[in-house]
Amino acid sequence: MITSLVVSGTVVCRAAAASFERWYLRGLLALARRDGAEATIAALAPRLAEVETQQQELAHEDRLATICERLVLDPLTADMFAATAAFAADPRIPPHAEALGGPLARRGLSVATFSELAELSPDAGQALVTRLAINHPLLDYELLVVGDELGTHAARPYTIPARLLPYLHGDDVCEPGVVRLDPDPTWIFDPKQRATLEELRHAMLSPGAPLIILEGCRGTGRRAAAAIAAGRSSVVLDADRITPELLPSSLRGLRREAFLRDTFAIVAGPDLSSHDAPRHHVALALERFSGPLVIVTSRQVDVATTRPTIHLRWPIPDVEHRRKLWLSYATRGAEPAGDLDLLAIRYRVGPGAIARAVSSAVAISDDALDADALSLGLRHNIGEQMGGLAQRIEVTQKWDDVVLAEDISDQVQALIARVRHSHKVLEQWGYRNKMARGAGVAAMFSGPPGTGKTMVAGLIARELDLELYQVDLSQVVSKWVGETEKQLSRVFDAAEEGHALLLFDEADALFGQRSADVKGATDRYANLEVNFLLQRIEAFGGITVLTTNLDANIDRALKRRLAAHIVFAIPDEDERTALWQRLTRTDSAPIDSDIDFGDLARAFPMSGANIRNATFSAAFLAAADSSSSISHEHLVRAARAEYRSMGHVLAERPMGRNLVVKTEKAR
Repeated sequence: MITSLVVSGTVVCRAAAASFERWYLRGLLALARRDGAEATIAALAPRLAEVETQQQELAHEDRLATICERLVLDPLTADMFAATAAFAADPRIPPHAEALGGPLARRGLSVATFSELAELSPDAGQALVTRLAINHPLLDYELLVVGDELGTHAARPYTIPARLLPYLHGDDVCEPGVVRLDPDPTWIFDPKQRATLEELRHAMLSPGAPLIILEGCRGTGRRAAAAIAAGRSSVVLDADRITPELLPSSLRGLRREAFLRDTFAIVAGPDLSSHDAPRHHVALALERFSGPLVIVTSRQVDVATTRPTIHLRWPIPDVEHRRKLWLSYATRGAEPAGDLDLLAIRYRVGPGAIARAVSSAVAISDDALDADALSLGLRHNIGEQMGGLAQRIEVTQKWDDVVLAEDISDQVQALIARVRHSHKVLEQWGYRNKMARGAGVAAMFSGPPGTGKTMVAGLIARELDLELYQVDLSQVVSKWVGETEKQLSRVFDAAEEGHALLLFDEADALFGQRSADVKGATDRYANLEVNFLLQRIEAFGGITVLTTNLDANIDRALKRRLAAHIVFAIPDEDERTALWQRLTRTDSAPIDSDIDFGDLARAFPMSGANIRNATFSAAFLAAADSSSSISHEHLVRAARAEYRSMGHVLAERPMGRNLVVKTEKAR
């Protein structure tokens, strides 16, 4: 009798063991017939009959037989498939096959060798060769793989993929990169999401096996929604974790997995914009799926397929349901302390991002979870998603460190108010319906260098309790077509999820004027990049600050999309006096009491950044002189050095307290 195999303490694959034993005995019989060993043939025949009887009794649990039934295979092809599986799985069979078919049998089971094992007539063998020579379903689903295509069709060796071996043994492990997703009936949806879910169900049932592209932000439950709409377990390929050149083969593996499990397939986040993505192979792999296929993505994808396509937009849950999600995931015996309403208002995220944030909060917090710990957990995940494309900036300055003109200060405060009260105005007062696209805030700070543009952006982030991320242009901008847009899309997605303030310093490098006189591919692709940025800025739901010294070079269409354009000017004398005072003094620095900051402001018309540099230099001069305090003379010496570094020539060295400095521009 065939003994059952034991895997993880469970008795499984008796049918597979019987099938393998059958073809092992057939190999022995074929060799015995070749050698004319009648006694061996007589001894093996009863054993073979017993195994074949047992195999028929176990047919109801034979996964190999199930595949043959679903593909409607004829008995001869089904036997060839079973023998190939036995050849790959049972180490006793390959030596017999090699003795029958020669060295080529090491690569798989050929029709010629199988004909000897199964005692086929010449006509039956030729018919089998013909069936496998065309696009047979076993080859189409890659359940049979050609080991060597150089030989003749009759001598061509066949084997099975590695995935099929554990499947036949009853193991439910998935293809590499593929995971199983079960629908969760307890999932929380808001009204807009429920409406989209119904559209998704209807699309899945529509004729023609459509390709459904479900667009939406990461972590908002797109995959779960697809599984729930399908009403059964699904298999998901996370294409974000696969290199572009391997995507076609991974899609074929997903198709095979969906067939073996008789389930629904989902492709998550395919990147078809990279120069490495073999688009025609991807399109071919997508077209070979027999049933509906869902692609979930955070950006538009052009799959270049001839299949009917349906585009749906998956919305972010509303504030009320975001609060329910935070409460559902973060409750550990008691409701988290703190303002969960503020947490729900501030972070426009979905269940996936919330679950990950809660896990991070649990890992870093020793105490019970509260709103602050949950917020911190979410922020910890932003940097990883940025992937080095933007750097987190630690804001150490305070509002006392900056001096702004009254009108500029008013504009800055109005910008802060626009962000702080956006939920009230847009949601409660209904103004979101009046907006063209996104509900984000984009502002541009322009003006000469050193006037505090970047510093004010950091202070705004600190005032609003936001993380400040400065986009690293050296990492974002790429020579490859479409790569810059992909990197920027990743930055915007992460910033929107984590409610971070994005800072584009020297923004004219990215947002320059589009050229109407396109003379080549360089101009055309530069225009495409600016077009993408304009659309992404408008659709962005977060806060973007662009700083530039050359606002005349910024594309005019961007200026129309700005919530605020604040022009920073060189500080006047009174402002410079205040800057000298604030930047010189610290909580512990020894400062002479008789310093005339007004004289310094009159003598040196510099920006705030230059004044800050001068105060630092004065402190180091005082330390080098072993002085007990920073004196007026130290500040004058440092200011003169800074002024010269700005490109000015000092006509005379000032003496005493009353500074009369004649300067001219360096030539």
